[in-house]
Amino acid sequence: MPRDEVINDPRRPRPAPVEYAGQWVAWDKQQREIVAHGHDLAEVHRSAILAGHPDAVLQKVRRPDVIFIGAT
Repeated sequence: MPRDEVINDPRRPRPAPVEYAGQWVAWDKQQREIVAHGHDLAEVHRSAILAGHPDAVLQKVRRPDVIFIGAT
């Protein structure tokens, strides 16, 4: 189980809405708004840059029906 300081680290993006499950999302630098999303990481990053967010925070949103075991 992760420690509280890891879970509550302000540098970590907050959980994304479930409608983005299985996709990549790009948050603005303040991590308040999703500025791009999709299934291809490079395309999401490119879309974020084109939307004026070259320093977007990229996050893979897990699907709720998939259990993650191990490391990536």
